[in-house]
Amino acid sequence: MAHGIAQKEEIDSFEVKQKLVENVNKLTTANFKYLEVEMDNLIHKSIQEDETIDDKTVEKDFISFLIKLYY
Repeated sequence: MAHGIAQKEEIDSFEVKQKLVENVNKLTTANFKYLEVEMDNLIHKSIQEDETIDDKTVEKDFISFLIKLYY
């Protein structure tokens, strides 16, 4: 995701990652728990179910959440 945002914004992906980390640190407890659960689900699908993780297999609400996390 950081790579895609970096290309769109024409900045270094490290800057995107830095901002994402800063914004993750500002999340409410509920939003952090949501992030944690959704990431756990993606990791499980990827590792345990050998599922490809892309924009077609991730819930649109979670993709929107991640994009809002940057912007």
